[in-house]
Amino acid sequence: MTQHRGPRPGYDWDGASAPAEPAPVDLPDRRESEPVGPGDLGDSLFAGPEGMLGASAESGPVKHPGRRFTPWSILAIVALQAVVTVTVAALVVGGVLSLLRGDPAPAPDAAPSATQAPADEQTPRTKEPGTVTDAQGEELTDGTGGYDHPGDVGEHAFGWTVWTEGTLSVSAREVDLEATLPRVGEDGLLEDGFQLVEVTYEARYDGPGQFAPVEELWLAGETDRTYFHDVAEGLLPDTLRAVKPLSDGESAEFRALYVVPSQEIDEFRLGVETYSGEVLYYGVA
Repeated sequence: MTQHRGPRPGYDWDGASAPAEPAPVDLPDRRESEPVGPGDLGDSLFAGPEGMLGASAESGPVKHPGRRFTPWSILAIVALQAVVTVTVAALVVGGVLSLLRGDPAPAPDAAPSATQAPADEQTPRTKEPGTVTDAQGEELTDGTGGYDHPGDVGEHAFGWTVWTEGTLSVSAREVDLEATLPRVGEDGLLEDGFQLVEVTYEARYDGPGQFAPVEELWLAGETDRTYFHDVAEGLLPDTLRAVKPLSDGESAEFRALYVVPSQEIDEFRLGVETYSGEVLYYGVA
């Protein structure tokens, strides 16, 4: 049998008090209020004299402080802008100069070679051939003066055209294959198994102005295995460096010294050349 729930015993329903109705609240008329701007909205979030955070009635609204740059940060920004400006200007000027010079653009797939020589070293300097004359002054064209067919000391003369448009002629007059000098032993220049070769040269200039042989003439000794430098400077007084500039028709003698292994003396040759002229050889064996 179903029972209905009845009033709780001991509870006075009739005398119970109901909660009071809330008092009416007058809402502001939004039609008459002024529009709120972004600044007013921001101020209203942080300020309010009564019941609002971040302000008092005396201090008024408190605004949120904005971000400020320090002097050092401003200087850093200015310096960065200056660097960027200079870099861009350098790139622009470099590109303009490259276009004016007509420099070809490098191939995109061409990588630089570690063994590639500079452009001025890839093309060997062209040297003009010299002339060889005999004791009578007749020019020889049979290959005399080459390494395999050297000229004879005291007989043949070598000549080249020099930068003054004149002619420099050089002759080997004498060769001493067993020369001795007082200072050679003291300086330790000559060791066992070597011998001192002394050569007397004569240089003649024919042409305009003056010409200094030391500025154009190169002397050396050669064998199949070794290249020898002239060591006369400091040992002899009349070296190539001591020759003064020559005028048209003037000549001068000078000496050169070479330290040569005795086992190579039979193939030893005297090489003579100028800056723009090919090397010519004298045999001494």
